[in-house]
Amino acid sequence: MPVQRERSEIYLLTRYLVALLIVCLTIGLSAAETHDPLSRKLERLSNLHGSFTFAVIGDTRSGGDDYRGLLLRLMERSPDFVVNTGDMVNSPGKRVWADFWEQSRPVSVPYFLTVGNHDVDDKKSEELYKNVVDLPGNELYYSFTVNDSLFIILDSNIPGQDRKITGDQYTWLEEVLSASGHKHKFVFVHHPLYPEKGMGFHYGGSLDKYPEDRDRLAALFKKFSVTIVFAGHEHLYLRKMVNGVMHIITGGGGAVLYAQEEQGGYYHFLLVTVDGNKVKGEVIDIRGNVKDAFQL
Repeated sequence: MPVQRERSEIYLLTRYLVALLIVCLTIGLSAAETHDPLSRKLERLSNLHGSFTFAVIGDTRSGGDDYRGLLLRLMERSPDFVVNTGDMVNSPGKRVWADFWEQSRPVSVPYFLTVGNHDVDDKKSEELYKNVVDLPGNELYYSFTVNDSLFIILDSNIPGQDRKITGDQYTWLEEVLSASGHKHKFVFVHHPLYPEKGMGFHYGGSLDKYPEDRDRLAALFKKFSVTIVFAGHEHLYLRKMVNGVMHIITGGGGAVLYAQEEQGGYYHFLLVTVDGNKVKGEVIDIRGNVKDAFQL
């Protein structure tokens, strides 16, 4: 009897270990699908033809249940890809980034990230960012295309150029825009050009901290007919037109909110559909309610 009991215990332990291995492999595969190499993401997008839909979310800041709930709601709408406007984590570290990718498992489509001030705060965290986020080169800014649309991801956290788009990055941006014959151009940057006074905490502390540089950037966007500029940093939703260019702040991805609901302080994401000449957008809260809609 003792031998039989021992065999039974070994059998149960073996089954447990096998089950545990399967779970670990499943989690690993899911995480790998979320954290695709950039080349694979772009290859998947190259198969899109005709109209397409992308989602935008920002300031997730290790938002836990709220972030995951938004992603589940977001994926119900079947976007072709997702862009985050930055501050994916609250403070950079290997474990924190691992938690972010684990929380992001519901995303089964290409997921592009914009660097925020909470993601990178020194050289060490910048190197970590480059290891955990797939980038086309050594810089944290890049561009990609989908059909007749250009997508530009900017870095407003470069040391010595914080809260600015200037220097080599500005030169690169101007070259990319001037060479583009795309019908639609979408720009993503963590710090907004036009935060609203009295809403949130970053009026005068975003790209508006340096008005001359901000205005030069805004003039560039107008010159090359940028369709929408998406930003985060303020934990709320705000949409405004400035000199013919739409600016959207979307920072309700899971971090503590900065405003009352009537001022845009609610957890949300954007769903944007590009269909020929038309661009349609919806702002959807965590309960699935459409809070705002627009068409260009």
